[in-house]
Amino acid sequence: MSFRPYTEITTAGLSDNRSNNTGSAFTKGTPARINNSGELDFINVSIESDIKGVVGVTSEAIANGSAGSVATSGKVSDITTTAALGDTLYIDKTGALTNIEPDVGVNSFVAGDFVIAIGVVAKNESNPVLKDLIIFVDIRGQL
Repeated sequence: MSFRPYTEITTAGLSDNRSNNTGSAFTKGTPARINNSGELDFINVSIESDIKGVVGVTSEAIANGSAGSVATSGKVSDITTTAALGDTLYIDKTGALTNIEPDVGVNSFVAGDFVIAIGVVAKNESNPVLKDLIIFVDIRGQL
């Protein structure tokens, strides 16, 4: 019998509705943190307090002044990414997702920046043309 962990995740997992008052919209699949006001905010991998509040990724687009869903575990279906199936996704210097592992001198990362893995790209079981993000937040440390 073989073990296939990612095909067993059939629901969205855990999520939370949070307000977005950042002045900007979140697109679906944007890494998010909870700020000291208890609201959604973007992540700067150079700021330790931002890293402590990382919770997951938005599971829908969230306009400024609106509340929306942030997936903290499980999966986000039908994400937009050029990453291959099985790639680990990280938070890049702009707060977006990348499949390029952060390192000093790579994509503007410098010593002291944090490396955060956010999930892995998986095939959408309902429509194999689409990609899902299986979420696991893993703060791997500082460069």
